[in-house]
Amino acid sequence: MINKERYSFIFLAILAMLDQLIASLFGVDFTYSSLSLVSHLCFCGCLLVVFHERSLNRFLYACLCGLCVGMFFTSDWLVKMLLFGLFGWAIGFFQEAMDQDHWVQFGIVFLMMFANDVICFFGAKIFGYLTMSFVKWFIHVEALTLIFNGVAIFVLIYIITVFMRYATIKDIRFKRMEKLKMQNIRRK
Repeated sequence: MINKERYSFIFLAILAMLDQLIASLFGVDFTYSSLSLVSHLCFCGCLLVVFHERSLNRFLYACLCGLCVGMFFTSDWLVKMLLFGLFGWAIGFFQEAMDQDHWVQFGIVFLMMFANDVICFFGAKIFGYLTMSFVKWFIHVEALTLIFNGVAIFVLIYIITVFMRYATIKDIRFKRMEKLKMQNIRRK
């Protein structure tokens, strides 16, 4: 039997490290004279991993993921924890639709990622951390971010689907072996 939760957290930790690596390689241009890239691999992976869980578990798993990302990789642990938790909880409203089609999974996760960025932008704007306009932010920061993360969401969906199929096969084999063991015990 496979421990999906353990592998999910390892997977999300790897995604968080990849986010940090991408942030180091393609830093944000704070002069806004060129395009910037903000990777959301861990956020999107978290949404894709927790959407099939029950409501409280989704919220808690997403909060824990946001807390870990915020504490170990960025300095805004409270904001990350709240946003991950909010969107982890909200994705449950689309659980039936996400079980049907990968395109629906892509669309919902993509829109939640964009909503997360918009909330962060307006939060920074309200608290006075940003003075730029929404259009300038969208062109210089969000455009390349949406393109990169859109492709990344498809890759994440594929990886998670392959893992789930593998876990299902392992579970079936484990149950089959247990059944054979029980039959052998009964025969003796």
